[in-house]
Amino acid sequence: MINSIIERHNKLTPLSETEIKIISTATRLFLNQGFSMTTHRQIAKESGFGLGTVTYHYRAKEDMLRILIEELMDYHLDVLENAVKETGDNLFSYAKEIAIQLTLCEIDKKAWDLYHSAYNHPPTYAYIKDWAIRKNYQLLGDKTPNLHEADYHKLENITSGIELAALSSPCDRYFTLEDKIRLTLDTMMKAYDISESERKKTIEKVLALDNEKIAKEMFLKFVKRLDNDI
Repeated sequence: MINSIIERHNKLTPLSETEIKIISTATRLFLNQGFSMTTHRQIAKESGFGLGTVTYHYRAKEDMLRILIEELMDYHLDVLENAVKETGDNLFSYAKEIAIQLTLCEIDKKAWDLYHSAYNHPPTYAYIKDWAIRKNYQLLGDKTPNLHEADYHKLENITSGIELAALSSPCDRYFTLEDKIRLTLDTMMKAYDISESERKKTIEKVLALDNEKIAKEMFLKFVKRLDNDI
């Protein structure tokens, strides 16, 4: 998948061999030990370059995270498309993708660190919102005939904040993972004016899944795809 990173960026600004090596190293470290635990100095040591070279090309760690998140969002899109093909249910696919993300971040601290860091870095957060707007408009357009694409832009400013709030709130005995999934999905679908009956039906369908197993398998597959290239 690192090859797709190179291909995407070469269409805009070609990556040098040095940048490719730095990105490959940073990606491996982010996935293996977590974004927050990875330093510029470690990336420099593992890539074989001086610290000044790494910081010259990528002044902030988040600049390297942005590239990884682009690949992760592409992978989310693959998961969504497969879900739509399997079920023919766009609303369920929309809800399932969110539930899997929330579940993954609850059971895997490295994954949580990755997503939470991305949501808290403005340029990466902006990328995620733009991606979500396109995705949601495609998935929910038939369910929301009174909403235009501009409305999706407005709503995403709120619904993305709901996702961030959910990611930032760890579960405990008073706030279970089921509570988190149920409340997050209900609030987000309500924002798009999805009927109460459809919301309830979709949420129960999502909660009936083995979300933990699906989340583990999904992220492991993503990591393996990256490992094949980096």
